[in-house]
Amino acid sequence: MQKVRKYEPIKLTKMFRLAAALRNEMLKAGFTDNGGAIHSAERILHILGPLLCYPELTHINNLRNHPNAPFSEKALTAHRAGEKVLIEHVAPHRALTRLAIEQIDAGMSDDEFILFVKANFQLALLTVAETSHLNKINRSSLDSNRLKSAGINIAAVVSK
Repeated sequence: MQKVRKYEPIKLTKMFRLAAALRNEMLKAGFTDNGGAIHSAERILHILGPLLCYPELTHINNLRNHPNAPFSEKALTAHRAGEKVLIEHVAPHRALTRLAIEQIDAGMSDDEFILFVKANFQLALLTVAETSHLNKINRSSLDSNRLKSAGINIAAVVSK
């Protein structure tokens, strides 16, 4: 039986385009992202990213139980011991949303946008301490080495 989804990637891509256009209009009118101009686009990307990158998940919180979940080495140990681990956006979500809007504004097609999201949306499971440390170092800028810069290594093999 095929899983029926509430949202499909192409529909979410179209909605992201609308949210990006609204965000741009709100900025032109003097509103800010911190005020809420970018929030609809962020939310749509937050739904679209896991749908494309982890299509078998029914909810993002189930990432902890995914057989290929991207745990840090310390978070994997903590998780196996029954301790709390947090889901963190490897690319800070607002910065990634801004970049995604720039791609849309530059004329990216729907298919290209879906590939962009698949390539750039990444989650990682971290300990509470790692999450805090990571966010103190860089909470808002895109950096392909964000985790490494914070001394966080993703576990090479994740299995139960």
